[in-house]
Amino acid sequence: MPNTPIYFDYNATAPLRDEARAAMVLALDAPGNASSIHSFGRQARKIIEDARGHVAALVGAQPKQVIFNSGATEGNNTILRGFPGRVLISAIEHSSVHETVKNAEHIPVTRDGVVDIAAFKDMIATGPAPALVSVMLVNNETGVIQPVAEIAKIARDYGAVIHCDSVQAAGRIPVDMNELGVDFITLSSHKIGGPQGAGAIVMSDGAIACIPVPVMMTGGGQEQSRRAGTENVAALAGFGASAADARQHLDTYAQLAQKRDRIETILRSSSNRIMIYGTNAPRVANTTAFSCAGVPAETILMNLDLAGVAVSSGSACSSGSVKPSRILRAMGASEDDARSNIRISIGWDTSDDEIDRFATIWQALAARLLKA
Repeated sequence: MPNTPIYFDYNATAPLRDEARAAMVLALDAPGNASSIHSFGRQARKIIEDARGHVAALVGAQPKQVIFNSGATEGNNTILRGFPGRVLISAIEHSSVHETVKNAEHIPVTRDGVVDIAAFKDMIATGPAPALVSVMLVNNETGVIQPVAEIAKIARDYGAVIHCDSVQAAGRIPVDMNELGVDFITLSSHKIGGPQGAGAIVMSDGAIACIPVPVMMTGGGQEQSRRAGTENVAALAGFGASAADARQHLDTYAQLAQKRDRIETILRSSSNRIMIYGTNAPRVANTTAFSCAGVPAETILMNLDLAGVAVSSGSACSSGSVKPSRILRAMGASEDDARSNIRISIGWDTSDDEIDRFATIWQALAARLLKA
């Protein structure tokens, strides 16, 4: 029997957790609309509110602070479009932030992929006070953890609203929005083992009290009248269950660093043309971003796919296109290296056997493609 495929693309979408699948099946058997007042509606409402509590707990918030939606792209668009005026974002934001405010000012990053605090201080002190500062907590391509709490403290001194895309951080490192000092964070269910098509904006107590929270859709009173439309009860049930399971196993997630480091040793030993990014900065335990000078990313992707290994070239939100990595370019990588960017992202189901098999596959591929 042939070996099963190797899935090394958790940052694109994590496999559905067993707990999420079970919760969704139960919810699918509940026919009620959560806005109805009869017993079926109340049952659906309870499923949603239980999920809201689990998602809130994952990021150190209270249930009332969670607004459910379709995912972080919707959440990022909602927040960024809701604050006209001067907007500062990091140069390594996800495309759903980068493409949303065309005139946003880009905060540079170091060669290690960390927001340049000194440059940020200079930018925010020059010109009018910003309306919004948006910096992600963990970069989706490199896994580098950003100093969001420090950035938020500086931004607050200038009266800015602070938004943090926490998609790749939740369930991997402790996330507490009070400790971060941000006004809004955005989340996606499918990054933590829940279903696709569900996510949330989480608001700070201060945002609820003092900031006109942007509204994406009107028409009904759902989600505190901030996101109209009948809720997807089954998807939110899965989101809540995945959040609860991710929180329960957060302490063990860091152990993935041993497997990630083993993969990086395999890569480095194959050729001196391999460059791994962000290794001198704090990173989440599951992500490796690397380039193979002179070899286009699509060549590596196709060869690995034919061998049964699924990886990505940077973000998975670009309609399947393979382009030079904007993130690596912001970190100072050459155009050639940015065109050969590959992301390996592992997770809770990644086995030592899969890494052994990857080592064999990669060594054979490198012998053909990466000859010095």
